[in-house]
Amino acid sequence: MLSVSVIIPTYNEAKNLQPLVEEIYNFIDKTQINLEIIFVDDNSPDQTGKIAEELSNKYPVKVIHRAGKLGLGSAVREGFAVATRPILGVMDADLSHDPAILNNLIKSLNDYDIAVGSRFEIGSSVEDWQFGRKLLSEIGVALARKLTNTRDPLSGYFFINRPVIGGINLETTGYKILLEILVKGKFNKVIEIPFNFRMRKFSVSKLNYREYFLFIKQLVEYVWFKIGKA
Repeated sequence: MLSVSVIIPTYNEAKNLQPLVEEIYNFIDKTQINLEIIFVDDNSPDQTGKIAEELSNKYPVKVIHRAGKLGLGSAVREGFAVATRPILGVMDADLSHDPAILNNLIKSLNDYDIAVGSRFEIGSSVEDWQFGRKLLSEIGVALARKLTNTRDPLSGYFFINRPVIGGINLETTGYKILLEILVKGKFNKVIEIPFNFRMRKFSVSKLNYREYFLFIKQLVEYVWFKIGKA
């Protein structure tokens, strides 16, 4: 039995939580995977945290309530710190990450160290990807690929075996914690699995100019990190 904690950061995702949790537990292979969800809520004013607590009465859900909007990367790091299971995962709360590939992602960790839900692998698709957003994503991914051998190093949908981050000081506060793991982590084999990246229905993107600035700052820091290891 594969024992998994999936970290899902939330901020104003009240309408998405019920369908998300139902989808996850409808898709997951319960004969081989024991999965818990850890919601990390940044004091959402729309009562996301309260709804997450109510879901814990029916599903294996834990909720971390934070004092304010402290950033997605720090939410993932806090979830990792609380989780005790040997497999760790990250998903978005806005229903963009199709749970149909969950079993493949998790089971592949029998043979790989990191499994990534990839928007750029052959067979993947992105619903209604507006030109401006697509262009920014492709530029960001192209830059990040210089530091990794991964087609989608900026994916927010991934699973790892815990030893990958053992003894690693993760510092990302922004959106791209997978990039930091790929740069600093202890691993040999990565698999990327294509999926349908769906457009959100009930919430809005949290990306802003501050997040783009933090991403550029990350890239510079990781270049120096790589140089230091060379």
